[in-house]
Amino acid sequence: MNNGLLPTIQQQQNPNTAFSLPSSFYTDPEIYNLEKQKIFGKSWYCVGLTHQLPKPGAYFTVDIAECPIVLLRDKQGTLRAFFNICSHRAGPIARGSGQANLLTCLYHAWCFDLEGNLKGAPEMKEAEAFDWSAHALTPLLVSTWGCFIFVNHDLHAEPLATYLGDMPERFQNYLQDQDLALAHRAEYWVDANWKLFVETNMENYHEPTLHPSLAPYYKEIETEAKGNYTYQWCPEKDVAFLNKTEREDEHPDTIFPGLSPAEMSATRLVTFFPNFDLGCSPGSISAVIVDPQAVDRTRIELFWLVPNTEAALSSDNLSPMIVARDQVHREDLQILPDLQKRHASGHYRPGRICPTREVGLLLFQNLVIQSLNEAG
Repeated sequence: MNNGLLPTIQQQQNPNTAFSLPSSFYTDPEIYNLEKQKIFGKSWYCVGLTHQLPKPGAYFTVDIAECPIVLLRDKQGTLRAFFNICSHRAGPIARGSGQANLLTCLYHAWCFDLEGNLKGAPEMKEAEAFDWSAHALTPLLVSTWGCFIFVNHDLHAEPLATYLGDMPERFQNYLQDQDLALAHRAEYWVDANWKLFVETNMENYHEPTLHPSLAPYYKEIETEAKGNYTYQWCPEKDVAFLNKTEREDEHPDTIFPGLSPAEMSATRLVTFFPNFDLGCSPGSISAVIVDPQAVDRTRIELFWLVPNTEAALSSDNLSPMIVARDQVHREDLQILPDLQKRHASGHYRPGRICPTREVGLLLFQNLVIQSLNEAG
């Protein structure tokens, strides 16, 4: 189905003959608005970590893909998600993060309990047939994978576990029964379409050119692209923020317990459609949330987790990893505005996809096309 906004383009199954997307997918505001509706409005996407909601009454807000959401734990500790939109006249019911017993609109002071029920509405006693239950906050589906929180606008969507496929099993030793400390957060902004950043994460073709620190293991990367994800496996080989260092050998508390020999000698990376990237190595976990904020503006949030031990949380352990990962991010972000500019020039024609290094890119582009062409 083509709704008239999209250029006529079909999914491509053969990487040996595939082309990249047309520039309109990165520059057209109408396609961007359709993505917000049909991709972020219908897919499971990551919004944050359970570390941000440590106890009942805790809340935080996000505006991923320009959609205002509040995440919280109610008084029983149950995780909940609502659109951060007052049912009166669309005011915000929360800002930032904190602790609360009630959520009170910052516009006209309507207030809601932590289960989303309307509990107070000043001077509404005179309103005829006013139905309090009809003015509850609008909920979203919310679920977790390990410490990562996902939401879905579609209350009838498939369970998150189904969406994730076999990844929870493959990453079980990193995420289940581990005492993880949130050691570092960073925010990056780039003047580029959100898909350009995701596509970069889903392929390794660019690494010898953009990332000298990653070049030593480039040819040994194995990639699997299927379902909703691209999975990459690579040996830990002289890469500062990935490898098992002598310092880790001296301090076992910097390593996740219970890892298999294969997990101790490799880094595993998975990028989920549409906005989540997870990298796990023996001593650290990095998670990236991609947040579209305009057709040509994207926010990227990085979370860094390590074993909750004094040795792992020490600056001697953290600093080299964080500095090296920051450098890799900045190398990616530096090129993306150049790509955006050239897509906007009107002079780019879709190019051939590398069949050995860009299979994840092809999967991502097919998922974009599939989502945008779905009815409803």
